[in-house]
Amino acid sequence: MSERLDVIAAWKPRPSSGLESDINKYGFPTVVHRAPSRLVEECEKAFDAGLLLAALSLVVTIPDVCAKTVGMQYIDWCVKYLDLQNTGEKMNAERRDEKSQSEIREELDAITARGIFTASDLYQLRCAVVHAGSSVIEGKGEDYSPYKVIGVCVHGDAHGVVASYGHTGAGTENLKDCAYDCVIKLEGLISLMAKGVVLFLEEDPERDCEKTIKTGIDRRGVTDFRPLNRIPDR
Repeated sequence: MSERLDVIAAWKPRPSSGLESDINKYGFPTVVHRAPSRLVEECEKAFDAGLLLAALSLVVTIPDVCAKTVGMQYIDWCVKYLDLQNTGEKMNAERRDEKSQSEIREELDAITARGIFTASDLYQLRCAVVHAGSSVIEGKGEDYSPYKVIGVCVHGDAHGVVASYGHTGAGTENLKDCAYDCVIKLEGLISLMAKGVVLFLEEDPERDCEKTIKTGIDRRGVTDFRPLNRIPDR
């Protein structure tokens, strides 16, 4: 095994300042609930700390948590609170491997008109990231995105979500190995998600909680059961 992998395998936990509070100072366990505002806050902190993969994994799942709270679908929540377009049409033609230059021009116009990055595209990225740790859009639901790949970049600002989009292929007039792709800005998506969650919670502050069945022992959140003598002084 390489030195880097040896270090990963030998990891030992350090005291987590995220669990410190006035409650555990007096012997009571601290619980960090998976509430929407906390998820956004930790996503922003992860990005600022350079934990980009952690930030990406978290930001694409936040709509799952919020939508579940009010009985909505992921895509519908993104349309309403992130103001992303979504017509719901299939994009089968755009995913064909062979196209003419004229078809590509028409399809690019259609992608622009539909919304370059839609709620469906975000959902497909979410599935790729969560289930495969990838940017490749494939499997169930792929027909609802024109992109075979949705890349993620750090762009340097939080204004807007799309960094670039376009088409690749081999040939001149009639192209093979055709594919549309899109690259989104991670900090732009995080900023958009934060604003969407704030709007969602301003409608009803009671939504800022972790879903629970409220029976038996409470298993919500992450609970700090460390002995007091292991909690560093502040």
